[in-house]
Amino acid sequence: MTSVILENKQTVYLDQPYGHEHLLVRPGEFRTTVLLSPINRRIQVYKYEATDFAAFTTALRELADLNDYGKIWVKAPVGDQETLAAAGFSREAVFPGYFDGTDAVSMAIFTRSDRLERATEVEEDGILKDALSGRIPTQPRTLPGEYSTSLFADADAEELAALYDEVFPTYPYPITDPAYLKETAASHVIYRLIRNAEGKLVAAASAETNPELKNSEMTDFAALSSERGKGLAQVLLPMLERDATAKFGIQSFYTIARALSFGMLRTFHNCGYELTGTLVNNCNIAGKFETMHVLARK
Repeated sequence: MTSVILENKQTVYLDQPYGHEHLLVRPGEFRTTVLLSPINRRIQVYKYEATDFAAFTTALRELADLNDYGKIWVKAPVGDQETLAAAGFSREAVFPGYFDGTDAVSMAIFTRSDRLERATEVEEDGILKDALSGRIPTQPRTLPGEYSTSLFADADAEELAALYDEVFPTYPYPITDPAYLKETAASHVIYRLIRNAEGKLVAAASAETNPELKNSEMTDFAALSSERGKGLAQVLLPMLERDATAKFGIQSFYTIARALSFGMLRTFHNCGYELTGTLVNNCNIAGKFETMHVLARK
């Protein structure tokens, strides 16, 4: 296992592909928990307290350079926006009500110029315009006849992992690992499944909740290619919202959708979500870095 020792004598492991949480402390200046993500080549700031934002930013840049990462990003309280901007962050998106009713801003630093390059930007802009231009349906989508839906149980883990493995060449998190699905389902993630008339798992999605902050990311949408075009995501989304509200009292919902995915952007538009920003080259989700759009509603 490859590791490095930082100035504060804490070890960071570099060969855990989905990330390693690290506590970085400089007494009197800042304290932060970050996720180092080799697969996404980025640092995600989970929590921070800072009195010296310049020192805080410098330490993050040094850590990014050490690992040759191209992006640092944080969901910060909206009240910190100007201070973070002065320290070198730029605003990418808003997450309404993220902090138990208070908005969060997604802010980023790009430490490599090539991480800002968007070879498919024109295509992405066209997809977004088309996806958000349609009229929102007045009636919710329903399951096709003889299809059924259920919440995840441990017995579904192998089949769900296989579905995700078939749909996603790469993904920011290990959802192709049955153990990971069981672990997250037991804590804070709600997975909902759809089976066809023969009982085969054909589609799934999840609500990755934060019970403390009362928010949820609606994510992990997947359907077999033979099932696309049936509106299954539009069936799953409102069901998961109700599941998350009933179980954890969730008040705000958002998604981070691929800029090249017309279907997912249209799905969230049709369910009343609104565009709140764009995360440039944010994660490795289909074999390469992809730009993501944030859509949200409260």
